[in-house]
Amino acid sequence: MRFGIHLSVAGGPMRAAVEAKALGLECLQIFSGTPRTWKQKPLKKADAQAFARATDQAGLDPVAVHAPYLINLAAGDHALWRRSYQALAAQLKRAAALGATAVVVHPGSRGRRELAWGLDRAAEGARRALEAAGPGAALWLENTAGGGGHLGGDLGQLAGLLERLEGLAVGAVIDTAHAFAAGYALDGYERARAFVDLLDAELGLERVRMWHLNDSDFPQGGLRDRHTHLGRGLLGEGCFAALVEDKRLVGMGGVMETPKDTRWADRRNLAFLRRLRRRAGTRP
Repeated sequence: MRFGIHLSVAGGPMRAAVEAKALGLECLQIFSGTPRTWKQKPLKKADAQAFARATDQAGLDPVAVHAPYLINLAAGDHALWRRSYQALAAQLKRAAALGATAVVVHPGSRGRRELAWGLDRAAEGARRALEAAGPGAALWLENTAGGGGHLGGDLGQLAGLLERLEGLAVGAVIDTAHAFAAGYALDGYERARAFVDLLDAELGLERVRMWHLNDSDFPQGGLRDRHTHLGRGLLGEGCFAALVEDKRLVGMGGVMETPKDTRWADRRNLAFLRRLRRRAGTRP
C-alpha cells in the first residue's frame, strides 16, 4: 500500500503539500476548504496550481479531496438535496483545479425512506454533480458506520450505488473504522483477511480506489464513528498487518485520519505502517 495522511490546509493548500513531502508520504487527502460550512473560500488560481505542481513532483498518488460533511446526496428535502449535489459539483471543480484525483463523499442519509429510494436518490445526486462539474476529478463514495438511515454501511449498498453510476468516473473508499462500526469483523489478522475476501465478493476490489486506515475506539456493530491511533484500538495491529501484507492491495492508497492529539501523532502512525510494510516486504 501507499501510505498517506489527511492533512490540514489551514493557511493554504501548499501547507499540506509541503508537510506531505517532509513526512515522505506517498498519497494525500485534504479538505479543499472548511468541512463544516456550505460557504467555501474561493481557491486562488496561483495557489491551486502551486499545490498541483508540488504534489505531482512529490509523487503523491492519489491526491484526494474529502467533501464537506453537510452534503447529503440522499436527502428527502428537495432544497437540501439540490444544495448538496451543487456543493459536490463545486468540490469536484475545486479538486480538478488542485490537480487532485478525486473527491471522497459519504453517500448520505435517506432518513426513514425506503432503501431503494435512498440508493436511487443518492445515485441521481452523484450523477448530477458529475455532469455539472464536467471532466476532471472522479467521485469516490465512502462506506459509513451506518445507522440513522445512512447509506453505505453495508457493502451491498455501495455496490448498488456504483452499479447505478456505471460508466461514470466513480469508485469506492473503504474506511476500516467505519466497516467495523457497521458490523464487519476486522479485529485481528485473520478477520481482516476475511473482510478483504468479502469485500472482493460483494463489491469487487477493482472498484476500491483508496482505503482509510483508522483504528476504532468503539466495538463492532456499535454504529459509532470514533477513530483512534493505529494498533491502539479494537482493530489492533493484526488488522493493519493483514491489509499491508495483502498483495491484492499493493499500490493502493491508504490514508490515515487518526487523531492529531500530539505533535508526533502523524509520525507515530506512519512509522507503525511502515514497520508493518518492511516486515511484509510489500513496498509498492
